[in-house]
Amino acid sequence: MAQDFTSREVRIDDVMETGCGLVHRYWARCRGNAFAPAWGDFRLIELPPNIIPFVRVADVIDGGRDFRYRFWGTGLGAVRALDRTGVRLSEIHSPRTPTALAEYRRIVETKIGFAVVYDAHSGEGRPSLHAPCVRLPLSSDGAAVDKIVCYTDFDTDAEEWRRFFERRA
Repeated sequence: MAQDFTSREVRIDDVMETGCGLVHRYWARCRGNAFAPAWGDFRLIELPPNIIPFVRVADVIDGGRDFRYRFWGTGLGAVRALDRTGVRLSEIHSPRTPTALAEYRRIVETKIGFAVVYDAHSGEGRPSLHAPCVRLPLSSDGAAVDKIVCYTDFDTDAEEWRRFFERRA
């Protein structure tokens, strides 16, 4: 199967006018002078209600050898028609898994978040879909990344994204 769902890295500044900007600004407030806030300080409930459903949080396992989704927002569940809460990233059989693992490991190693834009190409006379995403580190001890919070702005075209993933299943 052709890779019809891809991502490309963009500058965080390029996604600040989307929901990604709300998440990034909240994350920056929570972290203060640290490189990342602790999970206890980054309270999902303090994010706008339309943002929370499209958030996922992954625990770092073995220094980045793997990652387990501790939180998988209900909006992601609706768009993707699945719930990955409790699932290890390495257990996901998808063409994107190696890319996602590399992106998460990069955050563990560099302690710096980044942004991507997901691109979906259905090729069925439908326009391409684009969804910005931020991936940001969390740190309980102020030294190592132990969680990664991600937000993907699927909200605007949630129904089209749902149809896209449904056709791929």
